Amino acid sequence: MSAILQIENLRKEFGARGFLKKSAPKLAVDDVSFEVQEGQTLALVGESGSGKSTVGLMALGLLAPTSGKVIFDGKSVTDLNSTERLALRRKIQVVFQDPYGSLNGRMTIREALTEGMMIHRLGANTREREERAAHLLADVGMEPEVLNRYPHEFSGGQRQRVAIARALSVEPKFMVLDEPTSALDVSVQSQVLNLLRRLQRERSLSFLFITHNLAVVEYMADTVCVMSQGKIVERGSVEKIFDTPEQDYTRKLLSSIPSTDPDARRLTPAKS
Repeated sequence: MSAILQIENLRKEFGARGFLKKSAPKLAVDDVSFEVQEGQTLALVGESGSGKSTVGLMALGLLAPTSGKVIFDGKSVTDLNSTERLALRRKIQVVFQDPYGSLNGRMTIREALTEGMMIHRLGANTREREERAAHLLADVGMEPEVLNRYPHEFSGGQRQRVAIARALSVEPKFMVLDEPTSALDVSVQSQVLNLLRRLQRERSLSFLFITHNLAVVEYMADTVCVMSQGKIVERGSVEKIFDTPEQDYTRKLLSSIPSTDPDARRLTPAKS
């Protein structure tokens, strides 16, 4: 097994704001390093403001690091030319937290699912792309008949399924999942998590899963990195983090998992 994503000594500072700019730059990410193995899920966990989403944006190539390296599939993300960057956009896709904001309300589901195919020249013609879109919808548990409808006609869970189908439309190898279930009801969360696990298994996908919810992490992840104030404060397998956490911060996150039974932290997924 080899690493598909390598994060090396990543650092991100945001410049001071304001007319005089007298305040010091804000250090959002400080010397973060980890690897995501092919076909596995690494969870990046921490409270709001810990820097985990900033790391995700840098991994996607959407935010330039102040220093450090992001290496995907053996190539530095920051050193790509325009052609290579376009190819990277196909290999790495993202599903964001808010299914209401991540889909263009003016585009039909058909347009949302075929847009990436056209950009990356997938499918020989319009008919083939639409057939692929219908298959993608079926793969995420939705009927092909919804292709002509708009995002506002669907529930949050259905929109997130469409967002996942859109991410899959360009046949990526890697997905950044930034709080993909936190805006959903608990029962719908479980369905979406089941869907993601099935798709990962069937398509040999690798995930960087960004979340504050350790109950979700225990169900989804192979490896966990816990972030606080821009740094990784603890890392290890799911078993190690849950059974023998070393840091008080990690224990605090564990204790925040809602449960009527403090010993029953396992997330019980619903059938998808």
